[in-house]
Amino acid sequence: MKIKSIKINFILNILRLFLGTFFLIITIPYTTRILGSEALGKVEYVNSIITYFTLFTALGIPSYGIRETARIRDNERERSKLVVELGIILIITTIIGYIFLYFFITYFKNVQNLKILILIMSTGIIFNNIGFEWFYQGIENQVYITIRFIIVKILTLILLFLLIKDPSDYLKYGAILVLMTSGSNILNLYNIRSYINLKSIKLKNLDIKKHFKPIVTIFAATLSVSIYLQLDTIMLGNLGDKFVAYYSVPNKLIRLVLVIVTALGSVLLPRITNCLRNNDIENYKKYIDYSLKYILLISIPSVIGIVILSNNIILVMAGNEFIESIMTMKILSVIIFIVGIAYFLGFQILYPHGLEKYYTYSVTIAAAINFVFNYLMIPKYYQNGAAIGTIIAELTGVIIMLYFSKKYLKEIEFYSLKNLKYLFSGIIMGIIVYIIKTLKLDNLITLLLSVSIGSIVYFIILIILKEEITINGLVIIKNKIYKKESK
Repeated sequence: MKIKSIKINFILNILRLFLGTFFLIITIPYTTRILGSEALGKVEYVNSIITYFTLFTALGIPSYGIRETARIRDNERERSKLVVELGIILIITTIIGYIFLYFFITYFKNVQNLKILILIMSTGIIFNNIGFEWFYQGIENQVYITIRFIIVKILTLILLFLLIKDPSDYLKYGAILVLMTSGSNILNLYNIRSYINLKSIKLKNLDIKKHFKPIVTIFAATLSVSIYLQLDTIMLGNLGDKFVAYYSVPNKLIRLVLVIVTALGSVLLPRITNCLRNNDIENYKKYIDYSLKYILLISIPSVIGIVILSNNIILVMAGNEFIESIMTMKILSVIIFIVGIAYFLGFQILYPHGLEKYYTYSVTIAAAINFVFNYLMIPKYYQNGAAIGTIIAELTGVIIMLYFSKKYLKEIEFYSLKNLKYLFSGIIMGIIVYIIKTLKLDNLITLLLSVSIGSIVYFIILIILKEEITINGLVIIKNKIYKKESK
């Protein structure tokens, strides 16, 4: 199977991220103002519930499937067998999941007024499980994923502006949210026929049992992560829908930045796994070093910039009704760096080496700590208490993963003083951004000037300090310019 280069895959991934960012920049201000905190809070609350059901029915297959597909992607019979085996498991767990969902909406009193919304958004469970998204990531088919992504985003944007007109349209918004996040997976089910050959598979040759142990191990980790991604929203929902909205808006924006921070890592995961399988240690170390540098390159200035500009960001993206979210965003901004490092340790170090059990230990302990702090702090500090609990949990997970990863971190520049280049450049950028903020300009103008001028200053300092990724990027741009001029 022909695999695209890392550079092309990364560019396509970044393209999706920028389009996704543009999509959110347009839709978040619109939905927060049209729906308001109460209606938006209902949708976010139900979305958290459905996320748990999706998580339980998918087990650990999304992560496990990427790794296993990457290992056997060049063998049509093996990858076909893998898809069938994991597909059977998903069908069974999906049926069980809907049985539990029926009892949940029938007997759980707190959701009686949300039955219709739950049923609408529960279609996401099917779409997620039949989509085999993990397969396309494992074979690194970024072209198909990007084309499908663009089509769905355009369709979603059109529907959003056509159908969402006032707070009573929150049911329609729930349906659009399902389409945005997982509805396109129907296309995956149709397109997967190009990559597998069902005729080569005999039922007697299937070995479903061998997958149980690794997917349960990975599921435990995924469940733990989900606890401190969704539990805070559910606990806030018990206090009031508006608190869910105050938390969900900055949390969404922060998670958007996190997707950018982990963009290169998500592209590299199948490639790193394949390198280890083929004992290609040289390329493995090269990819690992680049992944770490990229995470530091993006996460550090992002934290500094968001802390300084939180009020401008919230007022532009959500309006005056969400002023309570400003402090929440300042607190949550720290997780951009923490989660970036956690992703690196878990999915670039432990997971490709088959040490997912240590990743599971880390996030399970972190989830327990998150529950304790949420229980203690949310009733008193509401959305800010949830933000603090998230930070403590994520930091705990990183510390534990650092211990389990220490053997492999010695082989790369993880503790190198060279990494202070990003912090130094970020501080200089932060000073410039703060000066722009003191000019008391319009919030949108402040953001545009801060992002553009701050970014230029940040990368100029990195060039002066001869940071590797920035210098390599300049070389690539220079070579392309010379090629065009020579033509």
